[in-house]
Amino acid sequence: MRPFLPLVVVFALAAVPASADTQPETQTDIGIFTALVAGTHVGSDNPQPVTGLVPGAALELTQHVDRFRLHLEGIPTVAASGTGKGAFGTSSASLDLLNTTIMADVDSQHRLRVGLGYQLINLTNKNGNNGDRNDVRIASPIYAAGATLPLPKDHFVDLNLMVDPNLRGTLLVFNYMGVAHTNKPEQGAEVDYSAAYGWRHQNIEYLIGARALSYHTRNTSLGELVDRNVGGGVTFEVRFLTGR
Repeated sequence: MRPFLPLVVVFALAAVPASADTQPETQTDIGIFTALVAGTHVGSDNPQPVTGLVPGAALELTQHVDRFRLHLEGIPTVAASGTGKGAFGTSSASLDLLNTTIMADVDSQHRLRVGLGYQLINLTNKNGNNGDRNDVRIASPIYAAGATLPLPKDHFVDLNLMVDPNLRGTLLVFNYMGVAHTNKPEQGAEVDYSAAYGWRHQNIEYLIGARALSYHTRNTSLGELVDRNVGGGVTFEVRFLTGR
């Protein structure tokens, strides 16, 4: 329970009401995030890398209340397949995730922010060599930091960093007949970072940038590699701003 204590503190601070003679400033952002991602996956018992260039998309929702913001980001399933074939076909990997963070601006100009959150990942791998399928759900607290740096004429630079220091889950391994035969407890870490150039037109923001991710886990019993995912790509995002 200890990793959740700082998150509880941040939520408690966010819940503190404003003084009686002021109304909190609120804004809701609804975003659509798209990317063209190149990445490499290496999985348990499948040392041959799975490399691919795939499109990705995410839906985002951000609720601002004064200097606090609650951010939800959901990425539907993204899949990639290897180039070579084994006895059971082509190796492949797919994942989807949900990030939830609450952040607080640390300066009066609302340029710098820090926060905490939580991540859920569903990851599936198919081994083309022996027909095994690996399924795992990973969870971890998130430590986040970001900056929005203003430029002339409603333009800006947006920088974000998320560190997931304690990814944990249990990898379930199914053979080619769909029978579970191995459970592997795993633990690891993830780093997610991005930079984007943006501009605002009326109540819409547009951002073009880049985002990258490095994710790895190991078997907590044997120390062997379970999953390694490294990737990045160009991004385009549209945010619709309401409620201010």
